[in-house]
Amino acid sequence: MKKAINHKLLKTTLLTLILLAGSFGSAQVLNPFTPRFNETVNGDVTMIANNMVSRTATQAYNGSAGNHDFNNNVYVDIDGLYDVDNDNIDDTFNSSSANFNNPAPLNECLTVYKAYLYWAAADKEPTSDLNSENQPNWNFNDVMLMLPGESQYTTLSADEIIYRGRDFHINNDPYICYKDITDLVSNLTNPYGTYQVANVEAKIGSLIGHSDAIIGTSGGWQIVFVYESPQLPSKNISLFDGYSNVTSLQNNFDITFGGFQTVPTGNVNTNIVIGSLEGDRDLAGDQLQIQNTNGDFVSIAAPQRTSNNFFNSRITIDNSDFLDRNPASQNTLGFDAAVFNLDNPGNTIIDNNQTSATIRLTSNQETYGLFLVGLSVDVWAPDLDPIEIIMDSGATPADAGSALGFSFNVFNKGNDDALNLSISTTLPPQIADVNMVNLPAGVTYNFDTTTRLLEFFIADGFVDVGDPALNVNFDVVIQDECYFLVDDCDLSFELQFSATYNGIQNPNNQSTLSSASLDECGIGNKLPLVIDINQPVLSWTNSVGELDRVLACSDVDGLNDAQALEPTLDKCNLIPVKTSGTFVPDPNCPNTATYTNTWTFTDACGTTIQEYVQTITVEDNTAPTFTVPADITVECDVDVNDLSITGDVTDEADNCSTGLEATFA
Repeated sequence: MKKAINHKLLKTTLLTLILLAGSFGSAQVLNPFTPRFNETVNGDVTMIANNMVSRTATQAYNGSAGNHDFNNNVYVDIDGLYDVDNDNIDDTFNSSSANFNNPAPLNECLTVYKAYLYWAAADKEPTSDLNSENQPNWNFNDVMLMLPGESQYTTLSADEIIYRGRDFHINNDPYICYKDITDLVSNLTNPYGTYQVANVEAKIGSLIGHSDAIIGTSGGWQIVFVYESPQLPSKNISLFDGYSNVTSLQNNFDITFGGFQTVPTGNVNTNIVIGSLEGDRDLAGDQLQIQNTNGDFVSIAAPQRTSNNFFNSRITIDNSDFLDRNPASQNTLGFDAAVFNLDNPGNTIIDNNQTSATIRLTSNQETYGLFLVGLSVDVWAPDLDPIEIIMDSGATPADAGSALGFSFNVFNKGNDDALNLSISTTLPPQIADVNMVNLPAGVTYNFDTTTRLLEFFIADGFVDVGDPALNVNFDVVIQDECYFLVDDCDLSFELQFSATYNGIQNPNNQSTLSSASLDECGIGNKLPLVIDINQPVLSWTNSVGELDRVLACSDVDGLNDAQALEPTLDKCNLIPVKTSGTFVPDPNCPNTATYTNTWTFTDACGTTIQEYVQTITVEDNTAPTFTVPADITVECDVDVNDLSITGDVTDEADNCSTGLEATFA
């Protein structure tokens, strides 16, 4: 089981409305129901639950009495020896568990998309004859949770207190708390197994309401799971929570679910999920109704739930009591939780091409308090997810100026033909140009060089249900080396497309993000494809010492010419920065010196090339003057006129330049 949840979901664009119909007092809707979740996913919804107040701490109660029939109800507490701090004191005052099993056991690619924990109880405040708090050392909006594979509880605080009756002194002072535990479940290696909940504060013993009626104790917890898989059909799932106190005098509370479109032909399948307090096993008259295709409200019946005693202290899943829990009481004494398939013979309740459904809460005798209701409906929609971007040619990191080839497939795995399909992205500045490669029939494109928006347009009729995949190929050309050396040194860019479309049967606008990769279940990661670029490297075209010069000190023009020399870089006609050296004289010969000039260049990446060094050497070329000692005879192979000689000279030859000996006296 994967930890990460990669999912295809279609955000509904319709605002889900809550409609209040009929005549009822303001006390009925104690907190209006609002959408907790409303999305289209390839999956469905299920739940687990258990009660926290019963006849015994550890044994199941399977009798037929109502919770109001007893004055000595106790906390359920299956971990009575739980002692986390080793002080020989049980650190939980109540606890129960339930097992979550794979709802589609043959599906290896199923993941949990959302997990919501609710806990609720009748918690009437102490009165004069009950002078102690129910749990003085515990906050009602805290709860303890132990996940599958864990041996210790984690204390959680509610994300939201949906309702607290003590604030208004209503009947049995119920409270309802909500916590999103999706991240906790997603981090599990395996989300299946035992979920154990502790410390749901509740009134025990007996409970007399503010109206002096014997109401009875009740309490429990419920976890709702939205699960998904690319192998499952698409459903619109809407979950509402709030709190409504339904009585024979205050009833007919309507909740309308919207934002879906049922299949155009065939059977329409719908699941319903509920969570409720204070439904009695022995009292009838409570009804859950739905508006049928004729506009009439009809009472719903489900396995283990009659149409005139729907809220009857049971925890049920599909067609039977949910007993994979501890304790597994068939009578949960005022706590109801269920998920079941709506009986829809001949689509007389919910029909083809229907876009909304209305559920009504009513009663002609029994009182109950609903805090959760949900609807899961088959939908009709195209499904183009995933769109995987693949690099077909080239490699990353890529060289500046190179071309890279990419492709993606467009395939409709939904149940509705796709219309008005466009797939677009804004190309990053690192891309200089884009070229198409044999676009398939029905596909055109446009690239706006100003906005850099690249769009592919797929004609209607080419992405219908059952059509083969369309393969789109294109090349991009990376900016040349000069761009990354001079303009910008962002050596990485992302490529991700967004597809927008709608269906024939379902005209709602839909969108799908492309993915850089798919997991083993074919689920896209919805992440961009990242391309890296090699940083261009500069070098000098001149060899070391090529610009060095040796000059006579009298060669002024030669010095100027040497100073005007410049090395060149091998790319982009870049102009290096010169640092001129000063004249450095030779201390032993003032007319001899050197000039040292250096050139560097720093590119847009901040990389500075190794210095290029030029050395200009200036030498003293003045004719030498000799003082010759007496009585020395030398041979000259130069003209004596080229020498400056001091001393007495006896020229023994007519001309020293002839190479004859000369005697100096």
